[in-house]
Amino acid sequence: MMQQQTEKPRLTTTQKTLFALPALVVVHIAYYWPQLPERLASHFGPSGKADGWMSKQENMIFYLALVSVSSALWTSIGWILKKSPDESINIPNKEYWLAPERREQTLVRMGHQLSTFGVATIAFLMAVMHSVFLANLNGGKQLGALFFIYLAGFLAYTGIWAYQMVKGSKVPEAP
Repeated sequence: MMQQQTEKPRLTTTQKTLFALPALVVVHIAYYWPQLPERLASHFGPSGKADGWMSKQENMIFYLALVSVSSALWTSIGWILKKSPDESINIPNKEYWLAPERREQTLVRMGHQLSTFGVATIAFLMAVMHSVFLANLNGGKQLGALFFIYLAGFLAYTGIWAYQMVKGSKVPEAP
């Protein structure tokens, strides 16, 4: 009698990337740890001036925990969607896209799109921390212009991503 093997779900490239990001954070921390002061400027106001501080150890634990938890959440977003009732899923033309014959494919697509946004979000968080490290290497008083470049890039990406999500949710025209 032949046993039926169930295929294990495979991780997408996006999910593999999400799993790798905390490891990259460990490398990031290891590189900067010996160079940074024991007390770090950790919060900066709208002008980029430091207005909050914490120990280097607290800062690094927070950084690694934030990226690790975010990575786990974004990795599991597809599974969360599949377990969510239709009422809790908010997409344009929901009745069309969540109809039984399209639901699975729609949720897979949404899960991928959201995971991709998760990679971008975590990459932005890592870029922010890189800016914080650089600011602290320069006396810890002011974020450099690089932070604002990262912010502008992330906001632009977010706008394009949101546009594509909405555009992809249009009901196809009948032939």
